[in-house]
Amino acid sequence: MLRTFCARAAVAALGAGLLPALATAQASIPDSVRRTVHLPEVAVSGRLQQHVLTSYHGKYAAGARPMAPGVRCAVWLPSPDSTQLFRLTSLTIPLHARFQVGHLKVSLHRRGQGAELLGSALLAQPFIITSPDSIPRRRTQLRLNLRPAQLELPADGVYVVFEGLPTHSDEVFVKHRVVRYGKIKKDGHSRGEAFVLTRRGPDTTTIWTPYNDFAKLRQSAAGYVCHTWMQWAPQWPFKRESVHGIRGRPYPAHDVVVLLAVESAQ
Repeated sequence: MLRTFCARAAVAALGAGLLPALATAQASIPDSVRRTVHLPEVAVSGRLQQHVLTSYHGKYAAGARPMAPGVRCAVWLPSPDSTQLFRLTSLTIPLHARFQVGHLKVSLHRRGQGAELLGSALLAQPFIITSPDSIPRRRTQLRLNLRPAQLELPADGVYVVFEGLPTHSDEVFVKHRVVRYGKIKKDGHSRGEAFVLTRRGPDTTTIWTPYNDFAKLRQSAAGYVCHTWMQWAPQWPFKRESVHGIRGRPYPAHDVVVLLAVESAQ
């Protein structure tokens, strides 16, 4: 019994001596190691805040915006919160139909300085949409994936810019022309068809292509204030779309429809 008592006393003394050392060792565990311990009763989750910036006003207009060579269109999309950081994920472009000729150039720009509408480009290389093979049959919406570019939305917003391009790389825009036909009405108007005139390389032959064969973008009536600017010819400045009259009737301003998806982890 004496041996048992002595053994127990020794163990107790040894344990008492180790307790401070164990306490010190536990207190010195690095934070990085401590964070790897997952408690089953604690759940930590994160949620990305997703937003869609759009110029759609609830209904598509009957008419479409043609993007023939020599025409540029800029649509302004403001940031949902200038104090947060957003990343661009995708851009959806509703088309009126699968276009037959030409190309559609799509780029993103910051707001310009002073009188300049457009600032620096966000994309290192713009998207070039080729007709018609690159557009799936029966599809009237283009969805461009922006995630690989890892773009941040500027604090104030971004311009989505479209530009109509000719079919061939050596094709040069000459001018637009409307051919009138039929009887002239009492109000002075008559029926007509718009054409785009181009030339290829050194060839002086002029190519006439109907406007309606090029890409056409969907529109949405914006009322009195819209966020779409048009440049109808390279030598002309951008002009903001506004309310105007047609044959004595007021016609609302229209926005070209785009849908820009962004997300934030904040």
